Amino acid sequence: MEKIKIYIDMDGCIAKWNMDASIEDTFEPGYFAALEPDERLIDAVKMLSEEYDVSILSAVYQDNHSMDDKITWLDNNGLGHLQRIFVPYGQPKQKYIDQDFTSILIDDYSKNLEEWILAKNCYGIKYLNGINATKGMWNGLMISSRMNPNAMCTTIKGIVSQLIAQNTLAKTA
Repeated sequence: MEKIKIYIDMDGCIAKWNMDASIEDTFEPGYFAALEPDERLIDAVKMLSEEYDVSILSAVYQDNHSMDDKITWLDNNGLGHLQRIFVPYGQPKQKYIDQDFTSILIDDYSKNLEEWILAKNCYGIKYLNGINATKGMWNGLMISSRMNPNAMCTTIKGIVSQLIAQNTLAKTA
């Protein structure tokens, strides 16, 4: 079977974004460690990790605490066992992964997804978290925070199956 890697963004995905926080608040030590978990997506990620290679792929400020805050958050929310890749804030996430495998990014930010799908073997799924998708910029694959974890997992598995079928057909053509 073809190797599939699934990458999950943190802020606005598994960690709910705090709409009341200012940009200055996000620079404060402890901000990221205190974000509310999105339990539905976390449960879906746990289910996916039983069958797929799942990693956390999140941007971090270049300071002395944001990465530690995010590691604490992952440990406190049952995802500390997953591989994690922290990308300097503002850098394209796809530059920090192995593009020899089919890679799926689940992210709430269209710009990240648009950059991602330009890279070799990279596919994006937008996470509709209830506060994003107001401009309709992403026309690709999506899952929603309104879905239950099983529905999220089933949808993602269906996408993976389609990608495997497409890649198999392309290799035999």
